[in-house]
Amino acid sequence: MKVVDFYKLPRPIQDRFVGSVMSGFPPAPLLARAGGAQTNARWIGLSVVSLLLLIVTLAVGYGELGSRLAIQSPKWLILYTLLVFGIVYGIVQIWTRHVRAQGLPYNAGVYLFPACLIDAQSDRFAVYDTRELVSVNAQDSSVRVSFSGRGSFLFFAADASAAAAIATEVWAERERAMRAQETEDQKELVSVDPLHNPRFSSPVGPRDQYQAKTPFWGKYGAVAASVVALAGADALWVFRNAGSDRAMYERAKAANDTASFRAYLARGRAHASQVSDFDLPRAELNDAVAVGTVDALLAFKSAHPTTKISDHLADAIRKAMLAELDRAKDKGTLSALEDFAKRYPNNGVEPELRNAIHAVFMRDFEAFKKRAPANDKNVLSFAERLFAWAEKHDGRVEIRFRRRKSESLGRADAFVVRTPSFAGDVSYPTHYFDEKHAARHEQDLGKLLSDRFNAGLSPEIFEFVQGAVIPMDVEALPEISTPTLFVTHSAEWSGHSFTAYKPHGVYVGIAFFFEGQFVIPGDPKFFKFKNDVVKPAALGQLKDDGTLQPGTAEEKVYNAMGAEAFEQFGDKLVGRFFSDDKP
Repeated sequence: MKVVDFYKLPRPIQDRFVGSVMSGFPPAPLLARAGGAQTNARWIGLSVVSLLLLIVTLAVGYGELGSRLAIQSPKWLILYTLLVFGIVYGIVQIWTRHVRAQGLPYNAGVYLFPACLIDAQSDRFAVYDTRELVSVNAQDSSVRVSFSGRGSFLFFAADASAAAAIATEVWAERERAMRAQETEDQKELVSVDPLHNPRFSSPVGPRDQYQAKTPFWGKYGAVAASVVALAGADALWVFRNAGSDRAMYERAKAANDTASFRAYLARGRAHASQVSDFDLPRAELNDAVAVGTVDALLAFKSAHPTTKISDHLADAIRKAMLAELDRAKDKGTLSALEDFAKRYPNNGVEPELRNAIHAVFMRDFEAFKKRAPANDKNVLSFAERLFAWAEKHDGRVEIRFRRRKSESLGRADAFVVRTPSFAGDVSYPTHYFDEKHAARHEQDLGKLLSDRFNAGLSPEIFEFVQGAVIPMDVEALPEISTPTLFVTHSAEWSGHSFTAYKPHGVYVGIAFFFEGQFVIPGDPKFFKFKNDVVKPAALGQLKDDGTLQPGTAEEKVYNAMGAEAFEQFGDKLVGRFFSDDKP
């Protein structure tokens, strides 16, 4: 298939084609179908779609206070220009093509000749060589002609028999055209192909080519549409934004609230001075007075730093602060009061806030007194000072351990060597009371104490956490900056020994010495508690399926003894503070 511009063909060929399709001069078409190409559809679509999009663009966000498109930025001028250009250019193209189609010297249509099929629905021909013809099918009263590729055309006949006859004729004429092309018979070529350029033409015929009829303004359609688009788009954009601004202000006045006026100021321009100087401050003050909250009044104060009603505003803020403090007090928690203080650091009600915080501490201290042993004045006195520290500083309390070096476990090692049940290195007791094993028991005891004290005292005020271990070679307790519960402990040989048979081994009893010292920074008085726990060998741990081996058995026995001793000390220490504590 090739494309041919009718208006660029030589005048003799133009005349031959016009004569063939208009007057039946040879070569007359074998099949013909009248009708021009629907080239206007896309230009109509361009104009209609552009118009609809322009209407939508004008309407989107128009006069809407909450829309960021209420006032369209200059960037939108690009879209306006494109849409106006599309409308105008589509109209120009529609009219241009109408004029051009009306000026054709032949009837637009599709024509089948022996040598070629010419799609002449416009002045640009699509020419298909019949040598590429692949099928001619008669279907009822129609004939479909198909070429290799995508060329397929439908023609109509008088009836089915006529369609069949035409199909046969087409093949015959095709053969005729092919012979003419092979023999280069000029006379035959002229009779089968209207576009064939003969060697000789009439010297008396017109020489000038047909000229396409195009309106002057149609030749410069893009320029004309561009000029209209540039001028019209700017006017539309200005007119649309001015109307939207006016509609926004009217809506804000009708609503007469802070949100509406702020929404207008976020985008509006024409009435910005009136809104910011008068309308918005009046609405904000009305809102602040009506709500009566601290935040509303502080927002008003921040927005109007030069207001002339500062005395009345200060009185209103104090009343609102006291009301907000009462709401925090109603929650009954220290966190609510602390949150109030953080949210309003310059609240102006510091005495009232301190009294409210003190009331929470006194309430929790009274709750502790009900749980503490009634006859232990040392515990109550210490706890009262601990609450006072927490109220002034914070409620963090550290639990720190200090290990004492054993003076007798070495003798226990020497003793077990001499027993018949000695099983070698695994029998030495010192292996099971070194720093690694002590750290494990300290971790468990620290968790027990922190969990029980956190649950027993106010969990909102106090936080018991485990601190760093004090090195063994340090004699004096270190200086502290936060209340600390020191737990000093050591393990000694009790002097007893025990023999096991499954598995065979020798064990010793252990005396655990504990001392708890609860200290508050800067307070010379402290709480002290001592407890000694003597544990026989926990041979009950060996009652299993008999698979325990030497070493594993000793680890299990001595670990159980240490765990029980540390837990027993923890229970007794906690019991000194909470008579109703149930571990």
